[in-house]
Amino acid sequence: MRSRTGRTHQMAGLLGETLAKRGLRLGVSRARSVLMWPQAVGPEMARLTRARNQHGTTLYVETRDSAHAHHFTLQRHHFLARLQALLGDQSVTELRFVVGTLPTEPKPLPPDPLPAPDLVRAREMVQEVPEPLLDAAQRAAEAITRARRWREQQGYRTCPVCGEATREQPCRACTLTLQDPLVCRAAPRLARDPSLLLRLPDTLGDSGTHAARHLALQQLAAQMELLALECVRSGGEPHYQEFLAEQARLYVALLQRRSHAVLTREHRRLLPERVRQVLEAEQP
Repeated sequence: MRSRTGRTHQMAGLLGETLAKRGLRLGVSRARSVLMWPQAVGPEMARLTRARNQHGTTLYVETRDSAHAHHFTLQRHHFLARLQALLGDQSVTELRFVVGTLPTEPKPLPPDPLPAPDLVRAREMVQEVPEPLLDAAQRAAEAITRARRWREQQGYRTCPVCGEATREQPCRACTLTLQDPLVCRAAPRLARDPSLLLRLPDTLGDSGTHAARHLALQQLAAQMELLALECVRSGGEPHYQEFLAEQARLYVALLQRRSHAVLTREHRRLLPERVRQVLEAEQP
């Protein structure tokens, strides 16, 4: 019976000694290179390759096709240096890239088709895009519209000024724009002449024009409410009635971003409820 020497063995040494006795050390070393390949080359490279096995000091790595194999072979010394640094030894001295059967990545599911109103909104965004860029612009517009639709489904509402989905009404950017002195001065002029919508972007930009239009619509709506009340009090006095109809035409034109509008039955549905009732009551 062997006597105890009292010598303490390190766990790593005991493990290596056991593996050596059973002839497993070489296999474990080779397995380490295969397992550590993704860590050595990073997630993007690991997505395009897979370490298959090691023969001697050569690690065989599978790729999707011969083009990838050739490209990676030209850069193999970079990958080899990273792998050796991670292994901490020279158990791998060569890399061979071969064509293999990597699992194909699942194709992304096509997005759900947009509802008709959202599709129309997306198409309006690319009306002035040149033909060569139209397909790409259309896809981008649909992606933007889907994002806006998702925000609306999460409880966001459409900003009454710019039309973007937001939790604040109006959104924070439009709230600041509505306070701009230039915008405030343009709103009354726009309420009197909707054709100014075509010229205001030159001085106020698109965001300022949207804000001036919003203020003008608010002013017209307030004036129409007062006129509708006066029409009822006066028993349908023609002067008030004509003035109310004129303000209603301006409101509809501005609402539809037109220079002028004819007050048809369809247009009256766009008016505030009280105003619509007063105008329809005076119809023969």
